[in-house]
Amino acid sequence: MVKINQLEIENVKRIKAVKIEPAQNGLTVIGGRNGQGKTSVLDSIAWALGGEKYRPSQAKRSDSVIPPMLHVELSNGLIVERKGKNSDLPHDRNTV
Repeated sequence: MVKINQLEIENVKRIKAVKIEPAQNGLTVIGGRNGQGKTSVLDSIAWALGGEKYRPSQAKRSDSVIPPMLHVELSNGLIVERKGKNSDLPHDRNTV
């Protein structure tokens, strides 16, 4: 099973900035009152791992001039980043 080892989100939906490092052998609970960003965290994970199909319709935080940034490190060593104006995955020219 692949797990999230680290999650960083900036300027996505209601989130200004958050960093989550789940415990290796436990449960991570994301809680808070209405409008505090719980769904924004879940939408960010879906977008990072699922691609553009899961991009929220209003991805960029409304009062931010800085574009969205997602960084997910998985237990299998894979690192997924989305950042920039369109937040597309970067292309590595050395990879086939």
